[in-house]
Amino acid sequence: MMNILTVFNIIPDLDLISEAEWASDIVDTRLNFPGVKTVPEAQDESAAELALRFRDAAAAASADSASTASVTADSHACAAAAAAENEVRLSAVTLGDTVADKALRTLTALGYQSADRIDTDRPGPDNEESHAALLAEYCRKRGPFDLILTGTQSGVNGFSQLPLLLAEALQFPCITEVTGFSAGAEGRIRIEHQTDTGILSEDLPTPLLLTIGDVPDTCLRIPTLRQRKASGSNPPSVISASEFSEELKENGIRLQSVSAIDQSRAARQMEGDTDDIAKQIVQEYIREGTR
Repeated sequence: MMNILTVFNIIPDLDLISEAEWASDIVDTRLNFPGVKTVPEAQDESAAELALRFRDAAAAASADSASTASVTADSHACAAAAAAENEVRLSAVTLGDTVADKALRTLTALGYQSADRIDTDRPGPDNEESHAALLAEYCRKRGPFDLILTGTQSGVNGFSQLPLLLAEALQFPCITEVTGFSAGAEGRIRIEHQTDTGILSEDLPTPLLLTIGDVPDTCLRIPTLRQRKASGSNPPSVISASEFSEELKENGIRLQSVSAIDQSRAARQMEGDTDDIAKQIVQEYIREGTR
């Protein structure tokens, strides 16, 4: 059996936020956008979808093994053993308040066996170190996990430190900028990830922490109404951060203020013949370049 944990983060839909809202008050060192639609980080969503595709591929491989076996007691036993070996259990976890529950319900409808939210809806540290400490303690108590998936930019305010801090806390090898993964030889995982020289493919033993980069065509699938109804008996669970013995760390980066970037540019209106204006622009450009 392969146990896969997807760690994801819920953020406001930044495309829907006006400049005035960016200047809103900061609550408990967090940006506060009441009423704005929230969505999973794009790369976290890709991680959740890649986990589903890995599960589907494992199920298809088990079905192929069962169909090719002859009808004997021994073959049935072998097929059952192969199915158990290829079984993939999917789990998901996030930190935050109730706004994350919608995304968790979507994942359970899509076949995630467990979807947990660590409740951090209270004053306290809100930085990469504290989140990594909570998630590491969660993994120790709810694991073991063979694969942990995160988006490359996962973490507080997208600083991208959380995956690396979590891998360090758990002593997991961390592979960054992953674009895909599949079952490899001898129980290993075949990882494809972006490097300075191109895409590298290699078979690696578990456990592993994979940070998913920008992967085309990996939008999270939409569950059907039947799937949503069937998952009603498997709601997301809420875990209080106080259940974990790990002390929240007060050090690290904390959000203090937010201000809009001035993107205005100086401009000058020029009138006259188009050819004359073009010549004047070229001449001024040459003079500026020789200074």
